Amino acid sequence: MAVSNEKLSDDQLVSLVTQGDRDCLGVLYDRYGRAVFGFTLYLLKDPHRAEEVTQEVFLNVWLKADKFKPERGTFHAWLMTMAHHRAIDEIRRDSRRWERMEQAARENAPQQHSLIDTTSEAAQRAEEGEVIRSALSTIPEEQRRVIELSYYQGLTHSDISQRLGQPLGTVKTRMRLGMKKLRVALDDYGKANGL
Repeated sequence: MAVSNEKLSDDQLVSLVTQGDRDCLGVLYDRYGRAVFGFTLYLLKDPHRAEEVTQEVFLNVWLKADKFKPERGTFHAWLMTMAHHRAIDEIRRDSRRWERMEQAARENAPQQHSLIDTTSEAAQRAEEGEVIRSALSTIPEEQRRVIELSYYQGLTHSDISQRLGQPLGTVKTRMRLGMKKLRVALDDYGKANGL
Protein backbone atom coordinates (compact mmCIF):
# COMPACT_ATOMS: atom_id res chain seq x y z
CA MET A 1 0.00 0.00 0.00
CA ALA A 2 1.42 3.37 -1.05
CA VAL A 3 2.08 6.05 1.55
CA SER A 4 0.03 9.22 1.12
CA ASN A 5 2.10 12.25 0.11
CA GLU A 6 0.65 14.16 3.08
CA LYS A 7 2.39 11.74 5.45
CA LEU A 8 5.83 12.25 3.92
CA SER A 9 8.39 14.46 5.64
CA ASP A 10 9.38 17.79 4.12
CA ASP A 11 12.73 16.34 3.07
CA GLN A 12 11.04 13.43 1.31
CA LEU A 13 8.62 15.77 -0.47
CA VAL A 14 11.43 18.05 -1.65
CA SER A 15 13.32 15.04 -2.95
CA LEU A 16 10.26 14.02 -4.98
CA VAL A 17 9.81 17.61 -6.23
CA THR A 18 13.35 17.46 -7.64
CA GLN A 19 12.12 14.47 -9.66
CA GLY A 20 9.23 16.51 -11.07
CA ASP A 21 6.45 15.44 -8.71
CA ARG A 22 3.95 18.32 -8.79
CA ASP A 23 1.65 16.70 -6.24
CA CYS A 24 4.45 16.86 -3.68
CA LEU A 25 4.91 20.56 -4.44
CA GLY A 26 1.19 20.94 -3.76
CA VAL A 27 1.57 19.24 -0.39
CA LEU A 28 4.42 21.61 0.52
CA TYR A 29 2.29 24.56 -0.56
CA ASP A 30 -0.61 23.30 1.58
CA ARG A 31 1.75 23.01 4.55
CA TYR A 32 3.54 26.33 4.21
CA GLY A 33 1.70 28.57 1.73
CA ARG A 34 -0.19 30.50 4.41
CA ALA A 35 2.94 30.95 6.51
CA VAL A 36 4.84 32.37 3.53
CA PHE A 37 1.90 34.60 2.61
CA GLY A 38 1.49 35.85 6.19
CA PHE A 39 5.18 36.59 6.53
CA THR A 40 5.41 38.44 3.20
CA LEU A 41 2.17 40.30 3.95
CA TYR A 42 3.68 41.45 7.24
CA LEU A 43 6.75 42.75 5.39
CA LEU A 44 5.04 44.20 2.30
CA LYS A 45 1.73 45.40 3.80
CA ASP A 46 0.03 44.59 0.47
CA PRO A 47 -2.02 41.38 0.04
CA HIS A 48 -1.74 41.36 -3.76
CA ARG A 49 2.05 41.71 -3.73
CA ALA A 50 2.36 39.20 -0.88
CA GLU A 51 0.38 36.71 -2.95
CA GLU A 52 2.65 37.30 -5.95
CA VAL A 53 5.78 36.84 -3.85
CA THR A 54 4.32 33.65 -2.33
CA GLN A 55 3.72 32.25 -5.81
CA GLU A 56 7.26 33.20 -6.86
CA VAL A 57 8.71 31.51 -3.78
CA PHE A 58 6.94 28.24 -4.56
CA LEU A 59 7.91 28.52 -8.21
CA ASN A 60 11.50 28.76 -6.97
CA VAL A 61 10.93 25.66 -4.85
CA TRP A 62 9.85 23.88 -8.05
CA LEU A 63 12.80 25.18 -10.05
CA LYS A 64 15.48 24.99 -7.35
CA ALA A 65 14.43 22.14 -5.07
CA ASP A 66 17.80 20.51 -5.75
CA LYS A 67 19.47 23.46 -3.97
CA PHE A 68 17.84 22.53 -0.65
CA LYS A 69 20.34 20.77 1.63
CA PRO A 70 18.74 19.15 4.71
CA GLU A 71 22.08 19.07 6.50
CA ARG A 72 22.09 22.89 6.52
CA GLY A 73 18.67 23.29 8.11
CA THR A 74 14.96 22.57 7.82
CA PHE A 75 12.91 23.05 4.70
CA HIS A 76 10.74 25.54 6.57
CA ALA A 77 13.77 27.70 7.40
CA TRP A 78 15.03 27.48 3.79
CA LEU A 79 11.59 28.44 2.48
CA MET A 80 11.15 31.38 4.87
CA THR A 81 14.66 32.63 4.07
CA MET A 82 13.75 32.57 0.39
CA ALA A 83 10.50 34.43 1.15
CA HIS A 84 12.39 37.01 3.21
CA HIS A 85 14.92 37.67 0.44
CA ARG A 86 12.18 37.97 -2.18
CA ALA A 87 10.11 40.36 -0.04
CA ILE A 88 13.19 42.50 0.69
CA ASP A 89 13.88 42.64 -3.06
CA GLU A 90 10.34 43.97 -3.53
CA ILE A 91 10.82 46.57 -0.81
CA ARG A 92 14.11 47.71 -2.37
CA ARG A 93 12.50 47.89 -5.80
CA ASP A 94 9.73 50.03 -4.33
CA SER A 95 12.29 52.23 -2.64
CA ARG A 96 14.13 52.83 -5.90
CA ARG A 97 10.85 53.43 -7.73
CA TRP A 98 9.78 55.84 -4.98
CA GLU A 99 13.08 57.71 -5.21
CA ARG A 100 12.69 58.07 -8.99
CA MET A 101 9.12 59.34 -8.56
CA GLU A 102 10.21 61.78 -5.89
CA GLN A 103 13.04 63.02 -8.12
CA ALA A 104 10.64 63.50 -11.03
CA ALA A 105 8.19 65.31 -8.74
CA ARG A 106 10.91 67.67 -7.52
CA GLU A 107 11.99 68.41 -11.08
CA ASN A 108 8.51 68.85 -12.56
CA ALA A 109 6.31 70.24 -9.81
CA PRO A 110 6.43 72.47 -6.74
CA GLN A 111 7.74 70.73 -3.61
CA GLN A 112 4.42 71.18 -1.85
CA HIS A 113 2.65 69.02 -4.46
CA SER A 114 4.99 66.09 -3.72
CA LEU A 115 4.34 66.44 0.01
CA ILE A 116 0.57 66.35 -0.58
CA ASP A 117 0.92 63.15 -2.65
CA THR A 118 3.03 61.52 0.07
CA THR A 119 0.52 62.49 2.76
CA SER A 120 -2.36 61.25 0.63
CA GLU A 121 -0.73 57.85 0.06
CA ALA A 122 0.09 57.47 3.75
CA ALA A 123 -3.53 58.29 4.62
CA GLN A 124 -4.77 55.72 2.11
CA ARG A 125 -2.51 53.00 3.56
CA ALA A 126 -3.70 53.85 7.07
CA GLU A 127 -7.32 53.71 5.91
CA GLU A 128 -6.80 50.32 4.24
CA GLY A 129 -5.28 48.96 7.46
CA GLU A 130 -8.21 50.33 9.44
CA VAL A 131 -10.69 48.72 7.02
CA ILE A 132 -9.02 45.32 7.45
CA ARG A 133 -8.90 45.68 11.25
CA SER A 134 -12.55 46.73 11.24
CA ALA A 135 -13.54 43.78 9.03
CA LEU A 136 -11.60 41.39 11.29
CA SER A 137 -13.49 42.72 14.32
CA THR A 138 -16.79 41.55 12.76
CA ILE A 139 -15.90 37.87 12.74
CA PRO A 140 -16.01 35.53 15.75
CA GLU A 141 -13.01 35.62 18.07
CA GLU A 142 -11.93 32.00 17.49
CA GLN A 143 -11.90 32.56 13.71
CA ARG A 144 -10.18 35.94 13.99
CA ARG A 145 -7.48 34.43 16.21
CA VAL A 146 -6.44 31.75 13.71
CA ILE A 147 -6.39 34.29 10.87
CA GLU A 148 -4.22 36.68 12.85
CA LEU A 149 -1.80 33.92 13.85
CA SER A 150 -1.52 32.78 10.24
CA TYR A 151 -1.31 36.10 8.43
CA TYR A 152 0.38 38.35 10.96
CA GLN A 153 2.69 35.86 12.65
CA GLY A 154 3.24 33.51 9.71
CA LEU A 155 2.24 30.33 11.59
CA THR A 156 1.20 27.17 9.74
CA HIS A 157 -2.04 25.38 10.54
CA SER A 158 -0.04 22.84 12.53
CA ASP A 159 1.74 25.60 14.48
CA ILE A 160 -1.61 27.25 15.27
CA SER A 161 -3.07 23.89 16.35
CA GLN A 162 -0.16 23.37 18.75
CA ARG A 163 -0.20 26.93 20.08
CA LEU A 164 -3.95 26.96 20.73
CA GLY A 165 -4.15 23.30 21.80
CA GLN A 166 -6.87 22.66 19.24
CA PRO A 167 -7.27 19.85 16.69
CA LEU A 168 -5.80 20.60 13.26
CA GLY A 169 -9.20 20.08 11.60
CA THR A 170 -10.76 22.68 13.91
CA VAL A 171 -8.06 25.21 13.03
CA LYS A 172 -8.56 24.63 9.29
CA THR A 173 -12.34 24.92 9.58
CA ARG A 174 -12.10 28.14 11.58
CA MET A 175 -9.62 29.56 9.06
CA ARG A 176 -11.89 28.72 6.14
CA LEU A 177 -15.03 30.11 7.79
CA GLY A 178 -13.22 33.21 9.02
CA MET A 179 -11.79 33.97 5.58
CA LYS A 180 -15.25 33.68 4.02
CA LYS A 181 -16.69 36.09 6.58
CA LEU A 182 -13.73 38.45 6.12
CA ARG A 183 -14.26 38.51 2.34
CA VAL A 184 -17.96 39.29 2.83
CA ALA A 185 -17.14 42.10 5.28
CA LEU A 186 -14.59 43.61 2.90
CA ASP A 187 -16.98 43.30 -0.06
CA ASP A 188 -19.72 44.99 1.96
CA TYR A 189 -17.35 47.82 2.83
CA GLY A 190 -16.37 48.20 -0.81
CA LYS A 191 -20.01 48.34 -1.95
CA ALA A 192 -20.94 50.80 0.79
CA ASN A 193 -18.08 53.08 -0.23
CA GLY A 194 -18.43 52.74 -4.00
CA LEU A 195 -15.16 50.78 -4.40
